[in-house]
Amino acid sequence: MQTSILTKYREARLPWYTIYTTVPDFSTTVGAEDYEEWLRGLPAGDSVSLYVHIPFCRSMCWYCGFPTTITRRDGPVLNCLTVLREEIRLVSEQAPQALPVSDVHFGGGTPTLIGPAEFLDLMVLLRRRFAFSKATAVAVEIDPRAFTAEMAETLGVAGVNRASLGVQSFDPKVQKAINRVQSEAQTAAAVENLRGHGISRINFDLIFGLPKQTVQSCVQTAMAAVAMRPNRVAVFGYAHIPSVIRISA
Repeated sequence: MQTSILTKYREARLPWYTIYTTVPDFSTTVGAEDYEEWLRGLPAGDSVSLYVHIPFCRSMCWYCGFPTTITRRDGPVLNCLTVLREEIRLVSEQAPQALPVSDVHFGGGTPTLIGPAEFLDLMVLLRRRFAFSKATAVAVEIDPRAFTAEMAETLGVAGVNRASLGVQSFDPKVQKAINRVQSEAQTAAAVENLRGHGISRINFDLIFGLPKQTVQSCVQTAMAAVAMRPNRVAVFGYAHIPSVIRISA
């Protein structure tokens, strides 16, 4: 990487546009009628991308700023899926014909909290309501701590072809400080299960600037991550914004 790029961005506290428009900009000025009009105005034949947000986790990672709720029960997740299926129907019916899909991304939260049967049903619904092709990219974010071999098999059957694994740091001191204790073995097992079921495109998410983190621990984490041969590594700078982040139980 060019030194000029590192110099320009290493100290910058840039916003994360994984949610756009960003949450602080949400308002009631855009209503259902506006949304419907925009959907009906999409050019015929142009492909769309679908983002499916599952706003639940089993525990809170203290660095996280995304909208999520902590639940130990499956009930809230199942209730969310009921509403999500209705939203899929409403959106798809605004187009005169099934919209072609280039990308689907399951984010969260922890999307793999959805049970295997429910995940398969959701993918069947999406394929029935939208036009998928062999080239459609289907990606899902994964927490290796709660990822099972059964879910890896389910993702393969469902046609998922990219997985993004949250790593952040392999340093035990950092993990304890951010409330995300996750061993290298857990991450490696998740990668092995995914590849064993045909999901070969693997992404890792890393964060620098976390509590208790050092330059040495960052280097060690990067080396451990690279040893697992991910296709892509995304590196984010930690933003300490207690005025924005709220922990919901």
